Amino acid sequence: MTATHFTAWLTTTASALDQDNIDIVVLEDEQNDDNDWTSKGGPALFTAITNVPAEDGDHGKAQDEAGDLLSDAGWTMVGGWDAIDSGYIVTVERA
Repeated sequence: MTATHFTAWLTTTASALDQDNIDIVVLEDEQNDDNDWTSKGGPALFTAITNVPAEDGDHGKAQDEAGDLLSDAGWTMVGGWDAIDSGYIVTVERA
């Protein structure tokens, strides 16, 4: 039996976005040969744009808003946000 695993990606780096505000995307993951989870890529299972500008925006506010957007869409965060080069990630589950 294969486990199902999902990651929410909060992109805060302006050059990685195609609009001015921070966005959130949920992707399904797969286990690699080292038993680490890596995102499969698209299609996105959920995507939303926050009201927080990527350029000089408040990352804490973006995380809070992203948490609300995820919850409203039926996702539950598992743990806290982890920093990555382009923003933050968090494991999520379907509520």
